[in-house]
This record gives sequence, structure tokens and C-alpha cells, in this order.
Amino acid sequence: MLSKNQMNAIKQSAPLLKAEGTKLVTVFYQNMIRQQPELLNQFNKTNLMNGSQPEALAATLYQAALHIDRLEELLPAVKQIAHKHVSVMVKKEQYPIVGYHLIEAMKDVFGLREEDATLLAWKAAYDIIANIFMTIEAEMMDENVKQTGGWADVKPFVIKKKKQESPSLISFYLVPEDESELPLYKAGQYITVQADMPGEAYMSSRQYSLSDEHHPSYYRITVKRDGHVSTFLHDEMEEGDVLQVSMPQGMFCLQGDTKEPVYFISAGSGVTPMIGLVKTAAQNSQLFTMIHADRLEDVNAFENEFEGVLASASHGRIILCNEQFAQSGKGELVEKAASRIDRPFLQSVIGEGKGQFYLCGSPVFTQEIIHILKELGIPSCNIHFEAFGGQSTKEMEVV
Repeated sequence: MLSKNQMNAIKQSAPLLKAEGTKLVTVFYQNMIRQQPELLNQFNKTNLMNGSQPEALAATLYQAALHIDRLEELLPAVKQIAHKHVSVMVKKEQYPIVGYHLIEAMKDVFGLREEDATLLAWKAAYDIIANIFMTIEAEMMDENVKQTGGWADVKPFVIKKKKQESPSLISFYLVPEDESELPLYKAGQYITVQADMPGEAYMSSRQYSLSDEHHPSYYRITVKRDGHVSTFLHDEMEEGDVLQVSMPQGMFCLQGDTKEPVYFISAGSGVTPMIGLVKTAAQNSQLFTMIHADRLEDVNAFENEFEGVLASASHGRIILCNEQFAQSGKGELVEKAASRIDRPFLQSVIGEGKGQFYLCGSPVFTQEIIHILKELGIPSCNIHFEAFGGQSTKEMEVV
């Protein structure tokens, strides 16, 4: 347990972490990967290079400093991170490695000496926080293995079907190579996919949302061509090829009373978890509204699938948005809006906004919608989000 002096020392470091946290974490990752390159099997190398992964960890450290005397308030965020750790197969023996390099980076970037009270306090705090993560993650991994059909780490899946949904979207239907039945998962969860790419020394790992409701024999992911790994999957991986796949993880799932209205708001690749969520809401006979915006060539990718959902759910509404639509209107059941998802449009759709809100898209999109909803009087506890590509400190402050 931390002493009062240790807690005060950590709290006093919060402004420095807010200002220099990204620099600290960038140095931390550079040094750790240089000495432990095998960790690249687990990291998303694109997020490391574009800065989103360092920003996310910097935000976590900043929040830990602010809440060091009441860490229980961070438990939902800790569990969310733990799901990601289990998905990428973080092991308990890796925590001392992380702790060592984090403390070394603090000495380097912040100019702290070995005997400084702030550094000693962070050493003690890291041990406590690491133990919290290890305990939660051990429970999750044990639960995964105990499930019918469950497994540890990754196992081989065969691409059973590859379907072009739009010019930049392809769905992959993945089945276990051993033909075993798949364990249950919740709509909104994701899997880690590992690809052995030619010329790469380490496996390339990416998390992809499951883009359908649960099926006992396959997982479906829908991949947008927007990077090195996604391009490889689009161009090189064919039906019959094998990918390594983790158990589903994640907390971006339906919460609370199934009689409460739900709103799903997404943009771009953020549609992928929403497909399973909207199908689940329809099956629960919940009153639901889905709003999705995308580029003109992609926005209609799942229109037929959404028509099928609405055909059996008179209590639902699905609106596809793009400013280049010739006009707003309604097809068979799915609506089209020649608009972006801004405050006037949202206000016209959600009215009083009673219910739960689920947001998914880029960090910029997610933050913008959170601000709009809060301005419209939606309480923070009713806003749930998954931001693809990392979270900034600023975003964590508004949630």
C-alpha cells in the first residue's frame, strides 16, 4: 500500500505527465523494443509508429497519477485495457520488463535520479498497478480456457469465405482449422488476428471487431483497406489460407436494461461492431436507432443486411449518412440522409435522448460525438464508446 507521501509525489507528477507523457512513453517503447524485439509479435507496429499507442499509454499514466488515491474509480478502464492485454497475449512475466523500462524512461525524460521520492513512489505504484492487471488478466484467461471450445493465446483459423462488401471493405469468414465449435461471444467484441507476412521478422497483430452476431461455426471480420496489414489481407490472403486468431475480448457490449432505447452512432470502420450490436438489440425487442456515416463508396456496404434486420424489427430505425447523397429519403426500410453527423442532425434524430448511446469510429469522430451528446444533456454514464486507433488524454478527460 502506498504511503500518503508517495501518493502526493505521484499526484504532483500529473502536470508533468500531461505535458511530457507522450515523449516519456515514446522513449519507453523505443528502449523496450530495442532490447526486447520479440514484443513486436504482440504490438500493432502501425500504432507504435503513428503515435496513437504512446498517446494511449500516456493518457493511462496521467489518469493513474490523478487517481492514485482512489484507483478503484479507474477499474472500468483497467478492465478494458486488460481485455486488450489478454487479446494480444500479454504474460505476467512481461510486467517486470515493462516496469523496468518505464522507470528508466522516467529517469531519462524527467531527469529523475534513483533516490528521488517521485521515482521511488512510481516504482511502488507500478508494482501495485501491475498486480491489479495480472490478477484480472489471469481470471480472464482462465475463464477463456474453461469455456466450451475455448483456448489460450491464438489458434489457427482457415479463411472459409472472402466477400467484397464495397470497394474498400472485405469480410473474412474464419473457421477453426480443427473444426471445433466456437465459444459464445458478445456482440461488439473483437479478436486479435496474427498474419505471417513475407519479409517481416515478427508476426503482424491486429484487432478486428467481430462484424456479426454470434455464430457457432465461424467468426466474421470486415477489414477496410487502410494500412500495411489490411492491404496484405485484401491482396494476398485467399480462401483456404490460415490466420492465427485469439479468443474474443472486449467490453463494448450492450449494457443495462434491455427495455431501454439504444442509439448506435458510427463512422467509417466503426460500423463493424455495430452490426452485431444492432442485430442483438433487434432480437431483444429493444427500441433502437442506428446512424452511420462513411464515404459514398462504402456507406451502403451493409444496406441489404440492415434491410433484413429492419424487416423483422418494427421497433428499429437505421440511417445511413453521406453529404453526397442526391437527397434524403427512405429505401425499402433503411433511411438515407444527405448530411454529416453533426449537432443539428443528431438533435433531430434523438429528440430527448433517453437511453444508452454507443459510439464507434476514429478518436476525432468519437470525441466530437461525445461533446455533442454532453451538450444535448446526455449523462456520461449513458455514453459508451470504442475509438479505433487509440485515445488521447483529452478524450479520457471528457468521458
